[in-house]
Amino acid sequence: MSERKLDQHFVINERVLRRILELAGLNKEEVVLEIGAGKGNLTKLLSEKAKKVYAIEMDEVLFSELKKLNKNVVPILGNALKINFPEFDKIVSNIPYSISEPLIQKLLHYNFKLGVLLVSEKFGNKLIGRKRTKLSLIAEAFFEIEPRDLVAPENFEPKPKVFSRIIVLKPKKSDLRELVFREFVKQRDKKVKNALREAIIKANMTLGKRVTKREARAIIGDFEIDKKVQNLGLEELEKIKAFIKILNL
Repeated sequence: MSERKLDQHFVINERVLRRILELAGLNKEEVVLEIGAGKGNLTKLLSEKAKKVYAIEMDEVLFSELKKLNKNVVPILGNALKINFPEFDKIVSNIPYSISEPLIQKLLHYNFKLGVLLVSEKFGNKLIGRKRTKLSLIAEAFFEIEPRDLVAPENFEPKPKVFSRIIVLKPKKSDLRELVFREFVKQRDKKVKNALREAIIKANMTLGKRVTKREARAIIGDFEIDKKVQNLGLEELEKIKAFIKILNL
C-alpha cells in the first residue's frame, strides 16, 4: 500500500520534530504511544527520551524498517482504529489526517497523562471549538486543548496541501456531573435513556459510590430522546449536557 493511500505525510524538518519532543516533556520512566510511525523520524527521537515506544504502523514495508530501531521501540503492525492500545503514559504522533476525528473518539476510552498530536490546521480549529461542533463539545469535556505551533507544508514529505498544527491534550479532572456526561458520550451504541442510566452508575462507581439501575432510572425520570448516542446532533448533545447539570445526583 502506498504512502499516499495511507494519507501519511512524514515530518522531515528536525526543528519541528524537536519541538514536538519538547512539548511532550518525556522522561525515562514513561511509555509513549505513536500512531502512524511511518519512517521512524519521530520514533527515533522518542526512543531516546522515553522508557518504551509503541510504534503503530499499517504499512508493512515501513513496519519492517521500524523493527531496526532502538530496542525500546516496539513496532505494532495494524490499523490504529481497529486494535486495542497497550498501556501508555503519553501519545505523541504525527497522525494521518483522515483518522484524526475517530482517533480522538477512541482516546476518550484511555487513561493517559498527555497527548501531543500534529494534525491538519482545519481539524485543530475544529477540535478547539473555533466553530462550535459536536466534536469540540465532547473533546472539551475530556481535555484541556492547547493549540501550539503552526507547521507549513514544506516541512513534510510528501507535502500536504494544507498547513498543520501541533495540538497538546491534557486530560481534565472532572466533578460528578462532568463524569456522567463523559461516560454518556462513550455509550455510542446505546439509546439515550439507557446510556444515561449506565453513565450515572459508572460515574458514581468512579468516585466510589454505588448506584443501582433502579436508582439511576429514578434520577433520569421521563427524559427521553429516541436515538442512539452516536446519532445525536450538536443541539441534542448540548440539551443532554444541560439536563445532566440539573439532575439530583
